[in-house]
Amino acid sequence: MKERYILHRSLPPFVGLLAMLVLGVPPSQARILPAQAHPRGTSIDGITYALAKFQDTGNNPIYYPDTRFQILFVQDFNTGTGTFTVKPGTFFFVPCFSLNDSPPILGNFPTDSSQVRDYIFSPTQLGVHDVTIEVDGKVTILDPSYLSNLIDTPGLPNGGSHTILMGGFLTPLPKGTHTVTIRVSVDGALLGSFSFEDTYTVTVQ
Repeated sequence: MKERYILHRSLPPFVGLLAMLVLGVPPSQARILPAQAHPRGTSIDGITYALAKFQDTGNNPIYYPDTRFQILFVQDFNTGTGTFTVKPGTFFFVPCFSLNDSPPILGNFPTDSSQVRDYIFSPTQLGVHDVTIEVDGKVTILDPSYLSNLIDTPGLPNGGSHTILMGGFLTPLPKGTHTVTIRVSVDGALLGSFSFEDTYTVTVQ
């Protein structure tokens, strides 16, 4: 299966974090933001739209989107790895997987957002579970709120026009070399049982 992300692959602290980001003060520890966060005015739905063509083509660099984030993505599909060098203060988006309605379509692809969660998580459909992002040994479990709606993405290179994505925004990392790993398990009727992980090396300098 081509891993083209077809699974193509508390309030006061939160307010304090937002204040630090607005003021340009780096947080003491990088973290995956809550799903409802809009860092730099961007939502998970917005980044889903921006990434649609890039992911539909298996991360073809000509479709890499112009965003205010460093997207972490697989550069070597044989090893499931990617290597990135960024400046201090860089925000990240970490996609875990995406799907769209480019052929071949898996099962009964959703026709509206109300059907998305059942399609992704139900064992009678894809049966996705245990989606995690690990940053330097700290694991964040992504619950269903990190899943996008069904996003209109017309003109996908492989023929589709709608995209679903799951992932999280990562706050800036301190100077040095860091490891970010995503893990996804699938155990549903449409694809059977399997899991995958991708690992990224990020150098901030």
